[in-house]
Amino acid sequence: MNTLRFLAVAVVGLSPLSALADKLVVQAPNYPLYYFAKEIASESFEIRYRVDPEVDPAFWEPSDEDLIAYQKADIILRNGGKYSKWMHHASLPSSRIVDTTREIRDQFIETEGELHTHGDGKVHSHGGITFTTWLDFRQAIVQANAIARRFRAMKPGEASEIEENLAQLTTNLEALDKEAKKVGTQLKEIPFVASHPVYQYFSRAYDVDLMALEWEPEMEISPKHESELKAILAKHPAKHMIWEGTPSEENVAKMKEMGLESVVFSPAGNKPEEGDFLSVMKDNLEKLSEVAP
Repeated sequence: MNTLRFLAVAVVGLSPLSALADKLVVQAPNYPLYYFAKEIASESFEIRYRVDPEVDPAFWEPSDEDLIAYQKADIILRNGGKYSKWMHHASLPSSRIVDTTREIRDQFIETEGELHTHGDGKVHSHGGITFTTWLDFRQAIVQANAIARRFRAMKPGEASEIEENLAQLTTNLEALDKEAKKVGTQLKEIPFVASHPVYQYFSRAYDVDLMALEWEPEMEISPKHESELKAILAKHPAKHMIWEGTPSEENVAKMKEMGLESVVFSPAGNKPEEGDFLSVMKDNLEKLSEVAP
């Protein structure tokens, strides 16, 4: 999207939606932050999520209508780590932005990446700062706390309710963290290949030996792709390929030909078709645990 078009949609004259409604409106740029905010919020907050379910939220580009909705919001959540690059060019009210990863900037992971496309056909790269911060569940707790602090500041009379909600969410995320550590121990020294470079925080936090490609679940695996994978397997003898979405039958078969079993681990960047963040992550961990000897 053209940067100039972003800047042309002025903030001046736009009032927060709270001036027109009783609830404070919160805009979330990805599903994890939407889920955390929903779990934490009291009845005084309305959590909204405008990202197309077919698009990776990290590379989603809002329409003018979407941008205006963000400009009118009382609270704008930001994932940080260069996530939602459009936010760095849009004219948004900085006082309403909550950078949920501000406290963990020193823990960001830098990566290299090649230009490629997803299902939407838009060319992009995963190089730079890895942004799937929530796959380290301790970092997810930090992000949840950042949201809760702003909610309490906006509604101090409801601080106790917000704190109780945060405590329950924290308990759930701590349980995921505990289970992930257990799975990591079970998988110690077992090499994996991942179809996409989105698991670095998970790999670091839970000591999973993983090397990443930049493949898509439905892509056609060419001879060049096969050569690329074979070169990795020569020095990293993995027996499992981790996909971020369900791969095509052809790709599952191709992996078997190369001695790899396919495992789906959803990063849950966008809304799942079934369940929620918690159930998706539990399912991810269960699938990984089944790989353990």
